[in-house]
Amino acid sequence: MDTNKNILIIDDVVENIDILARYLEKDGFNIFRALEAPQGLHILKSEDIDLVLLDINMPVVDGITLLESIKNDSALSHVNVVMVTANDDINTAMKCLKIGAAGYITKPFSMEHVNQQIKNCLN
Repeated sequence: MDTNKNILIIDDVVENIDILARYLEKDGFNIFRALEAPQGLHILKSEDIDLVLLDINMPVVDGITLLESIKNDSALSHVNVVMVTANDDINTAMKCLKIGAAGYITKPFSMEHVNQQIKNCLN
């Protein structure tokens, strides 16, 4: 897999971002970080992002609302988004996939599952 890709992690918990970022940076990915949806949307519009790992439960703007914004923006709709959440509700997962999410990861996540989701999206 070509790991020279840009991944944006959007999560309101710094520790969650740090865990994913450390792991993915070791694999050669370029990591961008955002603690809230508006900051993440700004990065998406200003950088060449290949994949977004997006938390669902965030203050200000939740991940599902941001996912809808991304998929409804013609300049961003091509970007793969994988939802990352502690919510393992099948209805929430189906809603995200219907909106256009490329995958769904539940916390606590295994890095093997994260790797598989990334591989599926970037290949």
